[in-house]
This record gives sequence, C-alpha cells and structure tokens, in this order.
Amino acid sequence: MAMNLLEISHMKKGFDGVSVLEDISLSVKEGEVVSIIGPSGSGKSTLLRCATMLETMDGGTLAYLGKNAAWEENGRCVYAGKAQLREIHRYFGLVFQNFNLFPHYSVLKNITEPVVLAGVSKKEAQERALRLLDQLGLADKKDAYPFQLSGGQSQRVSIARALALEPKILFFDEPTSALDPELTAEVLKVIRDLAQTHMTMIIVTHEMQFARELSDRVIFMENGFIRVEGTPEELFATNNARVRDFIGKFTV
Repeated sequence: MAMNLLEISHMKKGFDGVSVLEDISLSVKEGEVVSIIGPSGSGKSTLLRCATMLETMDGGTLAYLGKNAAWEENGRCVYAGKAQLREIHRYFGLVFQNFNLFPHYSVLKNITEPVVLAGVSKKEAQERALRLLDQLGLADKKDAYPFQLSGGQSQRVSIARALALEPKILFFDEPTSALDPELTAEVLKVIRDLAQTHMTMIIVTHEMQFARELSDRVIFMENGFIRVEGTPEELFATNNARVRDFIGKFTV
C-alpha cells in the first residue's frame, strides 16, 4: 500500500489580516498526481508556497514521510529544527510559473549549483544534469544562458533543476501560464512523461483537459477552502454548479 508522502492538516494562512487559506487538509500518496484548479485568488499558489515552506503557516500541521515540518503549539505554528527541515527540504522540488533561473549562470550551472549546495559532488551533479538535459531534449543547450532560451526551454530547464535534486514529490505552480500554446504543449509533454515514471506530483493548473487526463485526483479550491475533491471523472461530472461553471469557462 502506497504511503502518504505529504500530509497537511487544517493549514491556515493570512496576509495583513486577510485570510487566504481558511482550513486546508490534504494528503498525497506515493506515485499520485493531484491537480489543483480554481479561480485566481482562491489560495492555490499560497497552498504550494506554504507546503514548500516559502511561506510560514499561521496554523495547522505539515508533514513529509511522517516527519513533522510544522505543527501547532499554544495556538501558534512552530517549525522543526534546522537539521530536520534540511532533511525535509530534500523530499520536494518546486517548479515556478516564471522559471526563476539565474540569468548569469549557464543552463548546466543553473541545474548543478543547487545540487552541489545540497552536498552532492560536482561530478555527480554534472552527470545528473547532463542526463536530465538529454532526457528533456536540451543536451545542445547546456552552455546557453537563460536569455538565449525560449519560454518552453526555460521551463524544461527549471523542471530539470528540480529533478536533479531527486525529490520524492514535485510541485508545479501553473507551469504553463507564462507560455504560448505551442510552448505549453512541450512542457505538458514533459509532465506527462514524468507521470509515466510514477513521479508524485501536485500541479496547480488552468489546463483543464490536461488535469482531466493526467490526474489521479482533482481538487477545486475557492476562497481558501477545498470545495470539491475527487477523481477526474467525479469532478468533471459534478452537479456542483460553481465547479461546472468554472470548468465550462476553460473547456468551451
């Protein structure tokens, strides 16, 4: 039986007194692909940022592979010590919507630098990077710089950088929102190929057909809550009027 790689319980987050995540509970099993859909401002990206500890939670618990990263004590959220968090950080990778590549680093160095900083030898880091670039059709771009790449190539480098750290779970925050339709297709193909390898993924996306085809589960978020959750078949055939209206806007 697949184990839970990620467990979130009653996660809350607000900014300047405005609540963004009201009460989020979510678990993800090994090998599962979960898509998160919903209108802008529903808290989808904040959920990913809290799950990857780019933002600190205001309440709730966060655990990877049964190890607590954050929990509540006396009404406030506390985080594990540095050693435990360093170990937990190795369990996940995050692919941003705007690539976040270092402009002054070559493609190869963009991928190897975080791996070396994580304690892997330079030789092993380069071997991983070259292998991934080859898999993603970018072997000829290893010495190029980000400004010389298309948006689709930049996003594939960003995916390679995340994979080079060999995470157990990969988060994607609207990985195609900055791309035109042709480049979107090449990035979605990479994610489909990853799903074939049983990579555990959580994907915030507006690509409804993609979410329907690829996901084991789809989550609909609105106003900081998970409103509806189920298999693609269940969610795309739901009687919930709000979800049907939202999906309809993207599938005409």
